[in-house]
Amino acid sequence: MLFNNVKKGSVSLKRCGLILLTCLCLIVIGKGPAFAAPSNKAVFVVNSQSYMLNGAVFQMDAAPYTVQGRVLIPLRYLAYALGLDEKNVVWDAAGEIVELRTENKKIKLVVNSSTMFVNEKSFRMDVAPILKDNRVYLPAKWVAEELGYSVGWDDRLNALLIGAPGNLPDPGSIPLKIIPVNVRQCEFSESDLFLNQKISSSSILFYGEYANVYNAGVAADYVNGFVLEPDQEFSFNKVVGERTRQRGFIVGHDILENLTVGGGVCRTSTVLFQVARDAGFTILERHPHYLPVAYTPAGTDASVSWGWMDLRFINNLPHSVIIYSGLHEEEDNGRRLWAELWERKPLKKIDVAVLVKEPGSSWPENIEQTRLVALEKDDVSFISLEQMSDLLRLSPEINVAQGGRSAAAVRINNQLISFAEGNKMATIDNAEYQLNEAPFCLTNSNCNFWLPLEDWGNLTGAEVVWINGGPPSILFNLSGTGLDGRKL
Repeated sequence: MLFNNVKKGSVSLKRCGLILLTCLCLIVIGKGPAFAAPSNKAVFVVNSQSYMLNGAVFQMDAAPYTVQGRVLIPLRYLAYALGLDEKNVVWDAAGEIVELRTENKKIKLVVNSSTMFVNEKSFRMDVAPILKDNRVYLPAKWVAEELGYSVGWDDRLNALLIGAPGNLPDPGSIPLKIIPVNVRQCEFSESDLFLNQKISSSSILFYGEYANVYNAGVAADYVNGFVLEPDQEFSFNKVVGERTRQRGFIVGHDILENLTVGGGVCRTSTVLFQVARDAGFTILERHPHYLPVAYTPAGTDASVSWGWMDLRFINNLPHSVIIYSGLHEEEDNGRRLWAELWERKPLKKIDVAVLVKEPGSSWPENIEQTRLVALEKDDVSFISLEQMSDLLRLSPEINVAQGGRSAAAVRINNQLISFAEGNKMATIDNAEYQLNEAPFCLTNSNCNFWLPLEDWGNLTGAEVVWINGGPPSILFNLSGTGLDGRKL
């Protein structure tokens, strides 16, 4: 073992249990041992005490960190990664000098000095070795390259890659357990924690009838955005108000072809009646026209008149409903009057713990400090694509598709997976995959695209465990070993 704790004026060698205290302590082990050609592959992740060497994961007692853009690694573990052992390393505690010796080279570095000596020839480094918390840290790039290794950097993983020239480790092979869990904190406002879900819609296309359709559009604008709370009554006449010139209405025709200000608003009450009926609302008041109307089938119209006939219904759903309505110009000179009902479902936040290390006999001690936030909708838990991408080091693409809905694509285990907002059917390399529930989006949050947690488990091979008596309420187990000890 190499230098567990290094203090000025002292050396600690675990294997020997030897402590020498002297004003100048020089320890030399071996006389220029042979050094094989570079063959190791190592990965060091900044701020992680786990590292990978030739495919196996090992633990350090200190983590690498960066200084001036360079990675500094504890002496002992960098030496292991470069194929050096105790016989190759000399530490002069009094002079704070490190020597790395091979058959052909002697590399000398001094703590806090940016000068490196190779076979007595000096070179200037851009960062110096550091003595920190009784450990010596060396600039990995300078030392590795001097010993014939190549060094690479993976910005996504924040990882230093060491290998023989042309044979660096594949970042895709790096296990999650050596990467610090660092997931964004989802930001929500109170108004964000609702999901607006369309429950009914209706529209009628009109040609001509300028005044009547214009008035229908004015009435639709008064209704647009109205929030109907549970058990609240909607009254067309109260919401739209009296049809007067001062309130934007013009002269149109009523059902008997009489000229009247606001003639034509029955078109708006008709589409509102249709969406209320289709949503299962209780209709308190609805009047058919005296004569059949051409724009909708019999029995689906609703006639209104200020102070006389009204359209009234009650929201008998457990959540508030938003009424959207308007008049749109079509490309063929037609005008489409439309209405939609959107239910505002509250979303419940749930704490999700993450396990990437082996569970062991007491798995709660091994869960990560970082937590994910799940949102529960209709008793189904969802996790955002953004959080999972941070956790799994994915690079998703999220785009707004036709019709204003979002679509997302991400590569997991070399498979391209595509999702669409509101669509339970995903694709994996162009093959259909049925999700448990359709994804949804929260446009005002930094966590925008949400997918069912159980599907995340299926797609990543993780175990999803519901915990009684939490928090956390859910465990997302990425360790590869189930809590019952079976391999996942």
